[in-house]
Amino acid sequence: MKPLTKIYWSRFALGITAALICIGYGFATGFIYTNLVLNRSVEDGETAPQYWSSSNQTLTEWSTNYARTGTRSLRINVANSSAEWIGTVKEVQEKYTYHLLGFFKGEVVSDEFFLAIRWFSDTEGHDLLAQDKIPIPLGNQSRWTPIEKEFPAPQGTKSCTIVFGATNATGDLYGDDFEIKQPETLPQSLGLSSKLLTGISLAIVVYILSYYVIKIKFIHVVEKPRKLFTTGIGIYFLTWLVSWILFYTLISTVL
Repeated sequence: MKPLTKIYWSRFALGITAALICIGYGFATGFIYTNLVLNRSVEDGETAPQYWSSSNQTLTEWSTNYARTGTRSLRINVANSSAEWIGTVKEVQEKYTYHLLGFFKGEVVSDEFFLAIRWFSDTEGHDLLAQDKIPIPLGNQSRWTPIEKEFPAPQGTKSCTIVFGATNATGDLYGDDFEIKQPETLPQSLGLSSKLLTGISLAIVVYILSYYVIKIKFIHVVEKPRKLFTTGIGIYFLTWLVSWILFYTLISTVL
């Protein structure tokens, strides 16, 4: 393989490496927002869904009748009664905005089924501060329907939890694929936000460092060593950008 071809392939591999470094940095610093709902698709557990609790076991079920992801969902089957599925408390920061999401299938006959986020003024979830909820519409939902909305955490908030519930309601409803997550703006919107600027900075640092590695390896086998710094620069940054967007999209969707 010719030296120039090897340099191009090296830039390609380094572009992918730089993207992975950016993703790792995002996790370490919180730039990549993960889903705060543990066991979001309610698949984990033995006799009950892990990280979830039920307020009334006779009116709720960890069901295998329907599932949007995997084989399990949370069921509430009530007749003029109340019941709730409650997720594990997670720490959050006040005044930040959080995206609440759940998918539902079944029939709501009367009164209120809802998806809610409860805010607490302590990290253990003992002192209820406020609750924001989204009513689930009346009717028969034969397909999995997303119910979602964004809410700012009230002042004084230190933790929150997700709640799928029914209050004095009648119906038979299944819920799956729950989410509490800070809204993502990238890569859907490639504005010059702090995330993009941070990613570019890291990519430049990796590029500069990689130059010295390439220089040591190829300086004696190319005609113009001065061009080693810019050779393959387009391939490097294009590979980094495409890889970063791909990894970012996959991870932010899954987590």
